[in-house]
Amino acid sequence: MAEPVPLLPYNLYMTEPPRLPVRGPEDTDGPDYVVEATLLECSERAARLQGRTLSGGTVLITLSLVADGIVRVVLEEEPDPTRVRLAHELPPPPADAPLLVQEQATGLALLSPALRLEVTLRPFGLRFLDAAGRTLLAQNYSELTNVRMKLTILPFGLSRVNGQRVAFHDTFTAEPDEHFFGLGEKFTDFDKRGQRITTWNCDCGGAFSERAYKNVPFVVSSRKYGIFVDSPCAVDFDLVASNTATFTLISRDSALDYYVIAGPDLKTIITRYASLVGFPILPPKWALGTWISSGFQRDSQAEVLERARLIREHEIPCDVLHLDCYWQRFGRWSEVRWDEERFPAPADLIAQLKAEGFKVCLWIHPYLGTASERFAEGAARGYFLKNAAGEPYVADLWGGFHPPVAMLDVTHPEAVAWFQGLLREQLRLGVDVFKTDFGEGIPTDVVAYSGITGERLHNLYALLYNDAVAEVTARETGRAGLVWGRSSYAGGQRHAAQWSGDPNATFTALASTLRGGLSIGMCGHAFWSHDIGGFTGQPSPELYIRWAQFGFFSPLTRAHGNSSRLPWDFGPQALEIFRSYARLRYRLLPYIYTYACIAARTSLPLLRAMVLEFPDDPATYTLDLQYMFGAELLVAPLYRAGGQRPVYLPAGTWVDFWSRTVLQGPTTLQVQAPLEQLPLYVRANALIPTTEPAPFVREEPFATVVFEAYLLPEGTGSFTLCDLDGETTVSARRQGTTLAIEVTGAKRRLGLHLLPLSGLAGLPPVETVLLNGRPCERWMGETAPALAQARASGWFPLPDGGMQVTMVL
Repeated sequence: MAEPVPLLPYNLYMTEPPRLPVRGPEDTDGPDYVVEATLLECSERAARLQGRTLSGGTVLITLSLVADGIVRVVLEEEPDPTRVRLAHELPPPPADAPLLVQEQATGLALLSPALRLEVTLRPFGLRFLDAAGRTLLAQNYSELTNVRMKLTILPFGLSRVNGQRVAFHDTFTAEPDEHFFGLGEKFTDFDKRGQRITTWNCDCGGAFSERAYKNVPFVVSSRKYGIFVDSPCAVDFDLVASNTATFTLISRDSALDYYVIAGPDLKTIITRYASLVGFPILPPKWALGTWISSGFQRDSQAEVLERARLIREHEIPCDVLHLDCYWQRFGRWSEVRWDEERFPAPADLIAQLKAEGFKVCLWIHPYLGTASERFAEGAARGYFLKNAAGEPYVADLWGGFHPPVAMLDVTHPEAVAWFQGLLREQLRLGVDVFKTDFGEGIPTDVVAYSGITGERLHNLYALLYNDAVAEVTARETGRAGLVWGRSSYAGGQRHAAQWSGDPNATFTALASTLRGGLSIGMCGHAFWSHDIGGFTGQPSPELYIRWAQFGFFSPLTRAHGNSSRLPWDFGPQALEIFRSYARLRYRLLPYIYTYACIAARTSLPLLRAMVLEFPDDPATYTLDLQYMFGAELLVAPLYRAGGQRPVYLPAGTWVDFWSRTVLQGPTTLQVQAPLEQLPLYVRANALIPTTEPAPFVREEPFATVVFEAYLLPEGTGSFTLCDLDGETTVSARRQGTTLAIEVTGAKRRLGLHLLPLSGLAGLPPVETVLLNGRPCERWMGETAPALAQARASGWFPLPDGGMQVTMVL
């Protein structure tokens, strides 16, 4: 009898994840699990055990202290030298590091300051505890069977169907109030409790399900631990979906290889995870500016130049012009060759764009249409993935829109070098960055040069493809290898820029896109973006404006779709609002660039889930329609027409960005936002560095930096600015009528604007300013603004009740 097929409106997905076999009523095998273990060998950092299963079989178990707060667990039947690992080998800890494996009466203990693993051998069990001795997670055997003594969970062990091993698995207790986050760019609810997630990359065609372009087998718990399953194969995370008391990991690989990562907080967990798989590169400053695309439509050299002219004429700050698929000939994508009829002089085009301050981005993908002359060249040299007959594997990976394509064999060094050579021609022409589209559709039955199976290559392909493009980009440009990628997997943050694919042009898709960004941010992918206006369909002017507001307060900003997303095509009001938010973003670039630097060091995202900043507030666990942009700004995009939405302010004092009204949390506001206003709030006592907006960003230190100070009475604020000339820390304290400012670091000239805040009755004006402990001159009269440009420090009051300080050190 054929296996039933789920009812779907149409066959959307070209490469389904491998299905786990269903155990039939006549099958005598099934789940088998470890009941006891014997210690084989033990060192200071690791222990190897032989486990005996319920059926009498044996397995190998390896437990190791990787670093403080990180323990690795490996379960396998026998070592597999072909298994692909994504985690780096971390350097050994210092000899005196407090990491130790101890034998104990009932088993073992693996000890580090942040994490302790207790192992019982008979019966076998694992329990992980934090620095305070609190149980973080433990294998669950109390829910092992039901009233009929049938297994209800998949314990630490493996399963067979018809005599063949199909998976390894482990199951842990899920606390009743526990919540789960991460697992890649999932467009479902941010809190993954109650969901069953499969980490299998898909060209998912939108933003409406758990299928994702970017999967990451890393989950973070509200109980302040994370689990990373190190496998390129599909991994199932059953997060209180099948059993209300447990969560389960299921690996289809030749081992279950996972890392438990302890806090003490969620930020530390993400950074420790990144130490295993890699940190983001720091993009150039210009990448943080506005990207504007031709859109997925016919294009030409003349149209690109006209687009550039209008951007500058409309005074929209913009750094990158993106040319999508149609810079190449249709049917031959992606041969990396200009359509000479529509782009007769690409070198001249790029030179003219550079003269106007634009960087140039070109669309590519790792597939090649069979009509291209380069297909024959690559096929003759064996540069494409093959089918079982040894021929180039040709497939429809465009859903019928584009003729079938062959797939670059990214495991073949010569094929990669050939592909990089094609890209090198464009880089030497002046192209700055490539949009690396696709990469999710690799069939499981491909034959690769390296011998890796298609099931293992499927998710890994995105990393190897983007690695190839990033490598040649870095070599030719002399800077970190930035790409603008769609597909990714664990460790893909090393490519920096990624965008959310092809959402529909609807408010609901805006909301689910945000959820995807929050989820992948919890996996250390810090530089994420999305298509302003949505990709598919025609957005209304209101939707376009609301999506633009969200876009300008995202880590990276790009207007793109399958039709025009140029702001002047949505009417004068849309143009004005788009321009104002572009200018606001460019004014905030010192703030944004600082958090970009922090991301490169820590893998913490710029677009932060509320739980990341407020991990002890249960209200934030399911809060996925607002976010923190950095640590100081709370952003609440409009996800429905009409401008109404609730906004939750966590405990503490907040300031409305627009009215400067002081608000006290925790509270939920019912906001009615006019079209020109994005609900935006600032943490009280924040110092926000700003600069003068310019038409485009120069790769040099910011010429002017003014800190906007949201200081309360008796309030203290501090901010460490990161720039190309180093770090500068500014601290400000308001005590009565005195403002005391301390400055250390690289910057020699700075400004501080003390903002007047609404709702603070009886606040005395500042009469004295101290700069690094010394009195600062007060400038009076009409000449005060001119004196602020002088080479001496001083301050003067402003008509709105605020004050301006110039600091020359």
